[in-house]
This record gives sequence, C-alpha cells and structure tokens, in this order.
Amino acid sequence: MTLDACGRQAPSPPPPYPGSTDNAIPYAYGGNKPYQPIGVNVAPGLDGFDYLTPDGTRKHIDIANLYEENEKPERSKLLRRRLASLPQYIRRHFAAKLDALDAKDRKAADHWLINTFERHVLTRIDSVNSVYQPDSVMPGILLTIRDQLFRMLWAGKKELKRLAYTLADIFTSEFIRESDHQLARTGDPEFAALSGYGRIASLAVHLKTPIPSWTAYCNEELEAEDALRAVLRLESPQWWLNRLRRIHARWREHLMIATGYVQKKSSPYSSAPCLTAWLAQKKANREYLKAMELEDQDTGERISLIDKVAGSVANPANRRRELMTRMRGFEDLAKLEGLAGDFYTLTAPSRYHSMQHNGCRNHKYCGASPRETQQYLCMVWARTRAAWKRKGIRVFGFRVVEPHHDATPHWHLLLFMRPECVEQAREIFRTYALKEDGNEPGAQENRFQVVPIDDAHGSATGYIAKYISKNIDGFALDGEKDDETGEDLKEMSLRVSAWASRWSIRQFQQIGGAPVTVYRELRRLGDRELVLHPELETARQAADAGEWDNYVLAQGGPLVERDNVRIRLNYETTENGNAYGDDVQRITGIYCPMTGSESLIFTRTTQYIIVPKHQSVDGVVIDVGFSGGSAAPWSSVNNCTRDPAASADGVEHAASEATGQSGMTVPAEGVTVNFDALSRQEKRELAQRLSDDVRSKRKKRPPEREGGAGLSVKKQQISELLALRGIDASAGMVRSMMAGASVACGDLVMTVQDGRLVSRNRAASEKMPSQVMAAKKKTNDLVSRMKAAFSGRK
Repeated sequence: MTLDACGRQAPSPPPPYPGSTDNAIPYAYGGNKPYQPIGVNVAPGLDGFDYLTPDGTRKHIDIANLYEENEKPERSKLLRRRLASLPQYIRRHFAAKLDALDAKDRKAADHWLINTFERHVLTRIDSVNSVYQPDSVMPGILLTIRDQLFRMLWAGKKELKRLAYTLADIFTSEFIRESDHQLARTGDPEFAALSGYGRIASLAVHLKTPIPSWTAYCNEELEAEDALRAVLRLESPQWWLNRLRRIHARWREHLMIATGYVQKKSSPYSSAPCLTAWLAQKKANREYLKAMELEDQDTGERISLIDKVAGSVANPANRRRELMTRMRGFEDLAKLEGLAGDFYTLTAPSRYHSMQHNGCRNHKYCGASPRETQQYLCMVWARTRAAWKRKGIRVFGFRVVEPHHDATPHWHLLLFMRPECVEQAREIFRTYALKEDGNEPGAQENRFQVVPIDDAHGSATGYIAKYISKNIDGFALDGEKDDETGEDLKEMSLRVSAWASRWSIRQFQQIGGAPVTVYRELRRLGDRELVLHPELETARQAADAGEWDNYVLAQGGPLVERDNVRIRLNYETTENGNAYGDDVQRITGIYCPMTGSESLIFTRTTQYIIVPKHQSVDGVVIDVGFSGGSAAPWSSVNNCTRDPAASADGVEHAASEATGQSGMTVPAEGVTVNFDALSRQEKRELAQRLSDDVRSKRKKRPPEREGGAGLSVKKQQISELLALRGIDASAGMVRSMMAGASVACGDLVMTVQDGRLVSRNRAASEKMPSQVMAAKKKTNDLVSRMKAAFSGRK
C-alpha cells in the first residue's frame, strides 16, 4: 500500500560524517556561500618606479627610499620660513646661529631647527602669541582691520594711532546704529543704551583686551549710566591708543622673556629695547616739565613745574628718603611696643621662570608673564593675610617687589608682630607659599625663607635698605655688585625701574600702620599758625618734624585698623569730572571724625593749571600759555603807556590789545609781512589773531528786523501759524508764547519749543509741571548722555 505524500518528500538522510559525500558544504544552506565581488581587479604590489635620467638611462627607485627621502628637509624648509617671518628683535639671535650652523653643516642646521628651535622656542612663541593675538574668527565688521591687528608686533607709532582711530570709528558707528534702532523700536533710552553697549562690547571682546563694565553686563548688573561711561571709552581714540600701546609693548617684552633675551647672560631684568624706550620716555617727560609752568588761577602767578615735581615724592631721591623714614619709624615703634620682626622672602614656583639661574632654558616654563606671576604672589599673600586675621595675628611693615634675572618677580617682606604669634604666622605663610608645586626639588629651601630680625646683626631698616635703594636710584651702592647678575647695582637699578614701569608692578607697599597720604597732607601745613583740634595738632607736629613713629601713635598706633584712624582725608567730588563722565574725587584737606566738620582744615587752597613757559624773542616776552581771563599777565609790552592819539580811531587800540595778549604786533593794512622771517609760534599766533578778528565781526551782526506789528521774523512766523489754526493772536500773546506761555484752543494746548509751534492734548497738559519734569528728568538725562556718546565727547 502506497501512501500519498501530497507533493512532499522526506529529506535525504545525513551522511555518516562531514566530508564523506561530494555535496557536503561548510554552510547551513548553499545560499550562504560568499561570492567573488564583481569588477574588482587586484593589482600586484608596487615596489617602486622606473624613471628616465637626462643622459637616457633608465633607473629604478624603491618605495621605501621615497618614504625615507626626507621629510626633514621639507620640515626644515618650513621652519626656515617661519624663522624669517618673526620680528627682527626676536629673529636676530636665532638667525645668526642658523647661519653659523649652515656654514659648517647643513644637516646639523636642520637638526637644530627641528629638535631645538621648533621644540623649545617656537612653542613658547606660539604660547605667548595666543595670549595677545585677537580671535582668529571675528565678526565681519572687524575683518577689515584683521591684518592690522595680527601684525601689531611690527607696528610703529603711526600704525598704532591709525588703528586706534579706526577702532573708535567702528565702535561709534555700531553704537549709533544699534541704539538708534532700539530707541525707535522701544522708545526706552535706557534699554537702547544698554543694547548699544552690548553690541560694541561683544565686538571688542574678540580683541582679547579687558573691556570696561563687561563683567557687570554679563551678570545683568550694569546700569544705563555706567554703560554710557563705558561707551565713551570704547569710542575714544585716545583710550584705544593707550590700550594698544600697552598691548604692543607688553607683547614684545613677553616674547623677549620667553625666547631667552631677558636673562643674566644677555639682558637682565628687562630687555634692551624696553630700557631704551623707558629712558627715552623719561627724557621726554623731563623736557616737557622744563617747558611748562604752573599758573595760579586766582592771581596769575607762575612757578616752575619741574621745581614742583623735584620737591615731591615723584623725585626718586625724595621717595627713597620718605620710605627710609617710614621704615625707621616702624622699627622704633616695634622696639617701643616690644614686638618681634621677621624678614620673609616669597618666590613663585619654578614653572613661572623662563630661564634657570645658570642661563639655560627652563623646560617647565608655563609661559607666564611677570604680571601673571605678580598676580599669583598677590593671591598667596591674600590667603595668608586672611588666615592671619582669622587667628587674630596683626602685623605691620613693608613689602618690596623686585625681579629675578629673567624678569620673574619675587617679594621681600619686613613685618613686625607680637612675639607669641611669630611661629604660628610663619607656619601659615609657609603652608600657602608651598601649596602649589610644593613637592618639586628645591621648593622647601627656596620658595619661602624666613630670617628673624636680630639687632646683634643689624637693624631692621638695614635689612631692607639695600632693596629700597636698589629698586629706586641705587643710592650709596657705588661699587657694589648685584647678587643675581654680578653687575653693578647702580646700573641695574635703571633696568629694575624700566621693568616695573613696563609691567605696572607696584614696587613698594606699606602693610598696616597709619595712611601716608594724611602724613603728606599734614606736612603741607608746615609751621603755619592755625588753631587746630588737639588730635590734629599732635599729628601735625610729628609730621612736620618727620617723626613717622609719633605720627602713627597720634593716629592710634601701628596696629590700628583703617576704620579707627583719628585723622582722615576730606574729598571734593566733581560729577562728570572727566571726558568719560566719571565722578572725580579730589583731596581738599583733612579732618577728625570725632569732631566732624568742625575740625576740617583745607590743605589745598590754590588751583593751578599747567601752561607753557614765557619765551623771550628779541627781548620781548611772549605769553604763549595764557587762555581766558580779562587780561594777560604783566609783560614789558602790555604794561607800556599807550599813545592817546593813536587810540582815537580805535585801530591802533585794537592792535595794542592784541599785542598785549600775544606779545606780537598785528600788521596794519597795506603792510607787507615777511612770513619767512616769522617763527612757527609767531605764525600760529598771527593766524589765531586773524581768526579771532573774523569771529568778532560775525558776532557784531545787527539783530533781526522786526516785521509786522513790532514782531521779529520768527515771531511773525508763529503768528501766521496760529492764524492758520484759527487763532487771531496779538503781538503780546506771541511774545508770551515765545517766552514759554501756552495757548488753549479747544482740546489742544499750543506752545513754542525750540522756535517751533507744538500742540498737544489738553488732558496730558493738565498735569502739574513739577510732575512732568520729575517723570522726564531721568529720561532727559539719559538722552543727553546718549547724544554726547553719539558725538564722541562729553
């Protein structure tokens, strides 16, 4: 019997073991077998190339030889171009070394380029450039000056000035555009001012320079009035010129520090260009002081400006004497109170130093500038001072900042404190001084040092006297050598001063004690016979005698807090006192807080202005500095008796007045003047006199003729406009409206503002004038300040 399978068949039995039949496959199904890809031609391995030489022979070169043939020469060629593109003052040493190596062995020169110049020099240059160069991606409006910004290292005075004016123009136009748009859209001048500031400040951020009020703007804490003050700075060419000069000078000096030009074997403390620029600036400043005088605004009396400066603490000798007096006074107070003294030395970690003491590169160098290192030291001191305050440790003394041979700053501090606090103070200071990289070799010995003050080895003032003199003028250091460089100390003092000026580092600072400005103001009183408060009189006598210790005692002692001093400064605040709208404070005197205004003594009673000196030309005194006032100061010209006959027609009289103000005679009509014989100053004054003459004639124009019923042209126009609105105004009504009165007509009230007829709703005009003015005062102030910002002047 056959079974019907319905089209299905049983599968074949499997073979007894794999591979025993011909159709055995290693896949579950035949379709799983991989197929050969279509259209793929596998090329044989390429072992090289054949090429034909110029003489007709054929040669073969292997691929391996092609790869080995020289990535280094191509790399060295790139590095040579990079070296040639550096500024001359950076390139000169490395270019000379490369030329010397090329003359001996080209391969050795390439090796030096790749393994020394690229690895140790170019990485430092790129690191410094990244700090000062603007962002590579910047807004489109700044793309026109992108090349100028990136080539600032090569820029001179004219290029920097041109760039400053270009930046000021860009920011001015952008602020006007943005603020006008927002003011028209919202009608809110405060929002318009903030929006305009935000626009130009966001552009300026790409230049990698600190922007005024930017942090407050980002924190949403900026007021519209402060924003306008910042706008005036960003729109000022002089502000940008000062900022660009600072960036340019510090960028160059930082590069010279990073590349090893500033060190004991080359140029210690500051580079040669930095020293030359500082000396030139000092010379220019002195020439300016010699050419100017101080003029009393009340009496017209003049004194030499350079004599005034020479008698102040701006004179390095006076500055040194005052510092030594204050230091000696602190020492006497410490002996009187039985206090102990310590001499601390604080140094930054090794990664802040560009060079080692032996003149080799420091491979740990992080690219920090002297100013960044100073910020680190200030942070350590701030933490130490805060910890001392928590422990109740009070100190007073002095801090001196001076550079190492590679321009890295370090501190010397001479501090006095109670004997029971000495050990705890040392331990706290050492902890914070070694908190960063405290485990590196030599950190325990060099980063923080303490020398107790021992009278057997010298006074406390003697410990710090050398550092004060070395960092000011090198007084009494003739023949002594610098420990860092081995050079003459007096010559090194110039380099130290140039270093401090370039990086804006404060070299000397008093810690604790009474304020020195009050001491100087008391010395201004001298021995004048004044009836003073007893507190003031005691301090005045001590200051007049130069006794710093007694002055500090009169102020409450060396450990007195500033909130508890007995004599303070009195200030006079001038609103919008500078070109940027800031409130400027000026010292006017001193007072005792315990008695208030009753003890106020004015120490600065004379107002001076700086004017050019009188110059003598052919025996005639010329006052080139007089500006304003009813008459010029006395001279041999304007003090002479005039000829009555000559002054009858007024012509000679006017010429004589002009002579009295400028010191030169204005030529009469028909007289030929030899301009080639005139000096530049005489030509300038003659042009000024002619310009003033034309201006005075314009001021003497006759007034507008009155038309109609005794009305001027402007009043007649107002009368006609009122007639068009159906108001028959009399001449008296028009005059009243011109004076500020209002006229009601139906639902409208009409007034005259700025010579125009203005109408408004009666309901709006029923408010009290005081209410309207109070509501609009702030808006009007902001609008006026915005107008000043638009025009770029305050």
